[in-house]
Amino acid sequence: MKFISKVIFLFILYVITAKKAYAYLDPGSGSFMFQLLMGAILGGLFTIKIYFKKIKSFFIKLFNKQKKDKNGQNSKH
Repeated sequence: MKFISKVIFLFILYVITAKKAYAYLDPGSGSFMFQLLMGAILGGLFTIKIYFKKIKSFFIKLFNKQKKDKNGQNSKH
């Protein structure tokens, strides 16, 4: 896992320190980037929708455990 984090760090460092490209960005490039952003957002929302029951039950269990601990009862594990 440490290797992957190092690779990601080096990639981000490379992207941040990249030289000027002097490239032309036409108006379609902005539209394309907007589509990528919207696709990522909607894909994330769709994934949350699919796993909503699992996420909901996780938080219900988490908050019920905290309520039991506050009332002085021990949680069983």
